[in-house]
Amino acid sequence: MNTKNTKKLLSCILTVSLLTIPSVSSLANVTEDFETTNLLVDTITTSAEGFEDMLLQPSFMSFTGTIKEINDYKAIENSKIVLVENEEGIIANFILSNDTYIVDNEEIALGNVITGYYDANAPMIMIYPPQYNIKVANFYNQDQNVKFDKFDKDLVSSDNTLKLNISDDTQIVSQDGKTYEGEITDKNLVVIYGISTRSIPAQTTPSKIVVIQEKNVDTESTTTVEYTTNEIKAIGEKEIVVNSTVIDAPSAYTNDQDTVMVPLRAIAEALGYDVKWDDTTKSVLIGKGISLTIGIDNYNYMRTTPIQLGTSPEIIDSKTFVPLSFFKEVMRINDVNIKDSSIAINDTELLD
Repeated sequence: MNTKNTKKLLSCILTVSLLTIPSVSSLANVTEDFETTNLLVDTITTSAEGFEDMLLQPSFMSFTGTIKEINDYKAIENSKIVLVENEEGIIANFILSNDTYIVDNEEIALGNVITGYYDANAPMIMIYPPQYNIKVANFYNQDQNVKFDKFDKDLVSSDNTLKLNISDDTQIVSQDGKTYEGEITDKNLVVIYGISTRSIPAQTTPSKIVVIQEKNVDTESTTTVEYTTNEIKAIGEKEIVVNSTVIDAPSAYTNDQDTVMVPLRAIAEALGYDVKWDDTTKSVLIGKGISLTIGIDNYNYMRTTPIQLGTSPEIIDSKTFVPLSFFKEVMRINDVNIKDSSIAINDTELLD
């Protein structure tokens, strides 16, 4: 609702309230009441506008809870999947990889209270419990506060909650611990500090700042390692036809289980879906609710139980391939066929 409409609505509400009060006043008093109403509306509207300016979208979100389980995460080498439960009993899985920065290099242990920060705008696998690719993690320490965020030219965080005042005693380092000499504005910073003011935004002089380098990867084409243990067999020169149109796509093949594997991105994009690749977790998000991870036979549709197709998604020549049945069983497309000279997928007929 825009400011103009908000003002009209508030004016109507307050006016009705005034008119419903038993009145013995004169017309002059009624006029005065209307003037008071307009003054109240102007005051409320101005306050609302100021409040809207304070509501900024943070660059990173966080989840805090107690570590309940720690297991190896097979999709990423040298990574852990950590089950965390917060005070309300809500659970989440943290993916901690070699790219995760852990404040003070503390050891991950059962029972520790951990806060994980993840990209607020990154694609997320739609499963339960939610799974977060953690950029920065820190453990509870009553002697220090930690904030991870992007800071602007005035060193104010993206959510407008913290402003930094740098002193000669503030240690500024890169993720590898070496002294950082560059600009810290518009950078992702781990800020370690003690006390702060009660202003908006709060102000603090941090004891240490760690500059986290960004890693922007949008497509699996940057991945040079092939993720498959299956023997690849050609199935002939079959065109891939999506909604009656031949598309430019890598050739399909069959693996050693005789499963027909087809290129995911080319087909999904031809169907009108946005496809996003997360290089850290080797995961793909299709649209807003379909996801998968390379090497794992779990295909996720919205927040339902993961679907198993008997074959994991693979990467061949830097392209993701999935079983042809993925489009019927997971994406709910009924018209999926292998013909003499083509593989046809038509989404005009969807499953219930």
